[in-house]
Amino acid sequence: MTTYQFDGHRFDTLTVLDESDDEYPAPVGVAASCSCGWRGADALPGMEGKGGYRGSASHPITLEEGEAERAAKQEWLDEHIAETAVPAALADQIRSVGEQLDALIEADKPMAALAAIRLSGGYFARQARDAALRASFLDHSWSQIGDALGISKQAAWERYGKSRPERASE
Repeated sequence: MTTYQFDGHRFDTLTVLDESDDEYPAPVGVAASCSCGWRGADALPGMEGKGGYRGSASHPITLEEGEAERAAKQEWLDEHIAETAVPAALADQIRSVGEQLDALIEADKPMAALAAIRLSGGYFARQARDAALRASFLDHSWSQIGDALGISKQAAWERYGKSRPERASE
């Protein structure tokens, strides 16, 4: 089966078994699932309205090969990805900002990265940690680092300095 992925989500299927015969459970349907833990309907097909069950059922396995898998994939796209996924253009912009922050850090401009992170409201936590550690390594004070982030020197050290690896003795 083809693997479908979208922005960190990976589609998969689960086989729904009719276990009314303990000795020979039979596959009767396919349910959609995602690597993030989301699951589509997985009730036995044909049970709608029986025994008080009112939810949707899994996709019944039919004679047409792949039909149930295609229906499960469409459910994943329509009910999960369309509702939860970040729009592609926004995801690309966010990745671009992260790459630009990484480039500033690697170019030994961690204070500029910290100032940009402050403008973002602190949404780039990994880059903030990396930039703070790099700034400290380049002998910027924790007061300077805290100022760049808009927090106190103590808060900056508590958040980022405790994890600073010690320099090797020269």
